[in-house]
Amino acid sequence: MDPLLAFLAVIILVSLIIPRLGPFLSLVISAILFGLLAGMGQELTGYVAEGLGRIFSSLAMVVFGGAVLAEYLRGTKATDRIVADLLGLTKRSLPVAGAAGYLISLPVMCSITAYMILEPVVSSLGKQTEGGSNRALFMTAACSVISFNLIYPSPVAVSLSSTLNVPPYDLLARGFPVSLLLFLLTYLIMRHLPGEPARPVQDHPPKIGRARAWIPLAFPMALILLGNLHEETKMLGNPSLALLLGALLCLALAQEKVHEIIHAASRRSGVILLDLCGAGAFGYVVAQSGLGEEIYVHGQFLPLLVLPFLISAVLQLAQGSRVVTAVVAAQILAGYPLDGLTLALLISAGAFMFSYISDPYFWLIKSTTGANMGEMVKGYTLPLSLLGLAAFGAAVVYSML
Repeated sequence: MDPLLAFLAVIILVSLIIPRLGPFLSLVISAILFGLLAGMGQELTGYVAEGLGRIFSSLAMVVFGGAVLAEYLRGTKATDRIVADLLGLTKRSLPVAGAAGYLISLPVMCSITAYMILEPVVSSLGKQTEGGSNRALFMTAACSVISFNLIYPSPVAVSLSSTLNVPPYDLLARGFPVSLLLFLLTYLIMRHLPGEPARPVQDHPPKIGRARAWIPLAFPMALILLGNLHEETKMLGNPSLALLLGALLCLALAQEKVHEIIHAASRRSGVILLDLCGAGAFGYVVAQSGLGEEIYVHGQFLPLLVLPFLISAVLQLAQGSRVVTAVVAAQILAGYPLDGLTLALLISAGAFMFSYISDPYFWLIKSTTGANMGEMVKGYTLPLSLLGLAAFGAAVVYSML
């Protein structure tokens, strides 16, 4: 079968079976089915194993370190202190809710995990201010996706950097200002959502000290920045080492909960890694099929900058995972005639698009907010798609400079 037709058929299959079988099994099955439809032989199992191994070797330590940090923040109530400190800078709940989602998503390596950690705090915060908790939670969710899609060393950014051979510092230097632009746009969008009247909520001052809350969050990011600024400290800029050292710091600060944190983090990171490895298997099999060259041939009537964005957006709509979108799109487009940095930004922009029923984050937010489908589209799907279009515009501008 033609690789493009096989790919479209398998994408439809993925969107149908992920809710039943979960991402890992669905993606591995889809990788094998795609390979068979594309005419692969005995080499197919080798491609699947290679794809699994590549993702595990590049992200295992990153994901585990992030999971340890997430459990530390949750178990010590450090998020209460972080949100309280942000609220001290401004009494407006929307910027605080957004900044919390943006910041926590970075070290925990998962926008959904960041939302789960912050949901009780942000919900309480939103009830105390005009606009209500749902608006604040939508702001948290959107901003957690912004940093997850654009800021190194998230799994999305690490995947794009390694596959497209983009230096991490260049990706960070280009993605950071775009993320700030999208943060401002998100605030303007969320201000126009229907709000709720404020309700008095009893204030509970954070029990954890400021240093114990903020240092574990800032430490790995500081190491990554330091490693990319000086050749002598380049080793520290490796996200695997930075997150591992951050995890060890968390364990040192929470000695009485070490076993509990390691146990919970191992379970959480194991699930995340399986899903990521499934994406790696699918993406590598697709990349070895020659689909990228065929897509380029069929898409030559489109402007050069549009096709990568559309491929990424279609992948996001089909299966919902932003990491899967980044991994598969980057492998499909690895030989595309654009510089790697521009290509990475275009793929990241597409990963904002069409986050609807195939996106597990959509259902988590719906469950925690009690929003109906229309409210979810207005508060989540549509704002993220507008952010994707804005990120696409930023990528186009950068490509012209």
